[in-house]
Amino acid sequence: MDFAGKTVAALAVSIFWSLTFFAPFAQASLDIDVESSLPDADALRGMAKTSLPATYVNSLKEKALKLRDYQCYCRLYTRKGNAWKDYGGADYLYKYRGLFKATIRTKDYRNGSVVVRDSAGIIKGCGGGTLSFMKITLKEDSRTLQLPTGYSLARSDFGSLYEVLLQSVKNGASATMTASASVKAFPGEVSIIVLKSGPAADSPILEVLYISNDTKTPVGWHTFQNGVPHALVLFQNLETNKGLSEDLFAF
Repeated sequence: MDFAGKTVAALAVSIFWSLTFFAPFAQASLDIDVESSLPDADALRGMAKTSLPATYVNSLKEKALKLRDYQCYCRLYTRKGNAWKDYGGADYLYKYRGLFKATIRTKDYRNGSVVVRDSAGIIKGCGGGTLSFMKITLKEDSRTLQLPTGYSLARSDFGSLYEVLLQSVKNGASATMTASASVKAFPGEVSIIVLKSGPAADSPILEVLYISNDTKTPVGWHTFQNGVPHALVLFQNLETNKGLSEDLFAF
């Protein structure tokens, strides 16, 4: 491989590791102890007993799609063994018609790595530090955009996430909810949606969604593997309809 090829490969690796394995860092956002701040699996099964109406999810999706733009801080936690680790996160900007920009915030060379979908629908990325001068174009389904939650960064806007929820139910996942609950991890009341692999009470949990009863947007998205908590994204410091310029989504 020539120098240019090695450099592009290094850039792709830089972006990939920035997105999937954020390094811990200090951020002016809500700090939580995941284990004590969220209901455990048994509690969730007892709380979410009402069947999830598709009309409710559709209403959430429609409300999200009506947002002209928004910005928030997405904070990622992953669980290894019996311990949760705070792996940092990204400043996330979204504008109608699918524009998004994620800027990674760390204390190492990955700080400042950026992924953008511009007004032409093209996804581009640049690394942090010494690789910031180089840019690469990414495909929608690129592994580079895959997050530990199993979702793609390219389809992590609220409308897309609600669409995935609808598809999961259509594909056979059992979905129940509780309309209002107080959860230590979040300010204000939330609705909790629990996805399981089947209707039986002891069916493995697949995902748990925490929806703000105020904004109707996700405040937490909790994914499981083999019925065991695996990853958690918190959507913090949300600001909507700020009039974000398209210039923010261009390299």
